Amino acid sequence: MKVTTRTIDSDLLIIGGGVAGALAALKARDAGVKKISLVCKGQIAKDSISAFAAGVYDVFLPEKDNKDAVYRTRALKDYWSAGLYDDGWLHLLLDENKDRLVDFEKWGVEFERDANGEIQRMPMKRDALRAMFHGPQLMEAVAKKVRETGIDVIDHTMITDLLTEDGQPERRVIGAVGFETRTAEFRVFTGKAVVLAAGGCGFKGRFACHKFQTGEADAMAYRAGALMGLFEHDGLHSTPMDFDMHGLNMFQGLGGKFVNAQGEEFLADYDPELGNHTPMDLLDQAMAMEVRGGRGPIYLDMTHFTPEQVKKMRVVGPMFGMMLERGGYIVGEKIVKKIEWGPAFFGTVCNGGGAVVNVKCETSLPGLFACGDAMARPGCHRSLQGATVSGARAGRFAAEYVKKARKQAVNEKQMEKWKKATYRFSGRKDGILPDHLIIGVLEQLIPYGVTVISRADRLENALKAVEWMRDNELPLVYAPDPHYLRLANEVSAMVLVAEMYLKSRQLRTESRGMCTTREDYPYTDNVNWLKWTRLKLEKGKMKLWTEDLPLDKYEVKPARENYLYPLFTAATKRGVSWG
Repeated sequence: MKVTTRTIDSDLLIIGGGVAGALAALKARDAGVKKISLVCKGQIAKDSISAFAAGVYDVFLPEKDNKDAVYRTRALKDYWSAGLYDDGWLHLLLDENKDRLVDFEKWGVEFERDANGEIQRMPMKRDALRAMFHGPQLMEAVAKKVRETGIDVIDHTMITDLLTEDGQPERRVIGAVGFETRTAEFRVFTGKAVVLAAGGCGFKGRFACHKFQTGEADAMAYRAGALMGLFEHDGLHSTPMDFDMHGLNMFQGLGGKFVNAQGEEFLADYDPELGNHTPMDLLDQAMAMEVRGGRGPIYLDMTHFTPEQVKKMRVVGPMFGMMLERGGYIVGEKIVKKIEWGPAFFGTVCNGGGAVVNVKCETSLPGLFACGDAMARPGCHRSLQGATVSGARAGRFAAEYVKKARKQAVNEKQMEKWKKATYRFSGRKDGILPDHLIIGVLEQLIPYGVTVISRADRLENALKAVEWMRDNELPLVYAPDPHYLRLANEVSAMVLVAEMYLKSRQLRTESRGMCTTREDYPYTDNVNWLKWTRLKLEKGKMKLWTEDLPLDKYEVKPARENYLYPLFTAATKRGVSWG
């Protein structure tokens, strides 16, 4: 594979073309940064999770909502943070998310409004109601605004590693390297600062629209020596069993019901407060328990939807309306049959591990900022709301940094090291194609006994298999063309993030909402586990440890007590064995 080299210089490099990266670019431009490069592995507005947002946006309206009540719910409730929350970020998410909604409307996103012109929100039986927008418009409008401002958008470029001052780890970040995914051209990006916004790692699993999220942001930050954390947190969703589809929040908001094979609505036993509106993690766990109890398969029943509800679904989420129609579930304006439904593991997407940042989105490395799914996120910080608020802040504070920073020459030795690492898969004529390892990683992570409801022996077996792939199969992966070069670098990151996930999940010996569920440690342990998990590359090894939450600085302090995680109480009530 013949390789040419191109150098691209800017003041601020932003890696990732979803809503977090786009907002970082726009707010940095507003703050006066002239030379901004926004790099996308695919195309801006096309390849990110944000492009497939299912038409709903959590929005706290200070003029209508009680901030103290919302704050307490997100800090303490099992279906939010269950006490494991970040006080500074929780305040910012509530204080700044409406500003982002105002930005979106100004740029052309249409939110549903009622007869009085007020933002229409779906009742989700929890604190922050969800505003509805016309799904595809979000990234289309944001991308259009990015291009109108003259930001240099560089599509079809996969960034693989970060450049640091003097080529040393744990030093100031001054650029990055990668390659053009169609020609394999090597690309060197120089600048004063870098914003990581390339998303999390969905492991190319069985959930729609996440196949490009393969963890390279986590991998490059880790290799550069950044402090990482929260990789044990669940990344769970759900989808039809016959095809991948998003839209669950819309379906729940409109009144969808989950029933087991006996036609029974079972979620009220697992979540008496929210029932069919229960969040993704508990929904997956409850479905798994019902199947374990012999009451599977599980179905989503929307056959009672009115024609008006189906029309609303088509407007807000035209893609999933079309998919249900093509699948024979929608005929005219009526949903005519139930949909078999099941869990979907999607790694560190939406909620979970990444680079540890402060409220300015600064990582532990000078010059490196992270936002959206590239940053470590507790349960209170997730989805579009988290991406938009953190993206805007990353751009604003990166701009402040850039104004004071000076350019630093690239260390040629480090650049050549990362170039060799990027193209190591194209240096042989045969071997293992990346697809083999993609399937191998999924075979270890997809079983519900590893990711939905864990146990020590299953985690250990999965980790041993991933480490064996890392040591014995990954070195044999080869890339005969640029397409496979992208896949090979993706699977390299996936193997690393799988290791981070499994080791972090082993470390946390408890069960906690929006975090981790272990049947060998069924209690939520507020005596010993009000802690963050951390990991870092030290002397070529992955080091893991914990840090106490700074609860003395928090407004709301979780009670120092242990309680049986509600899933296990419900499972016992329903006659399902566990442990």
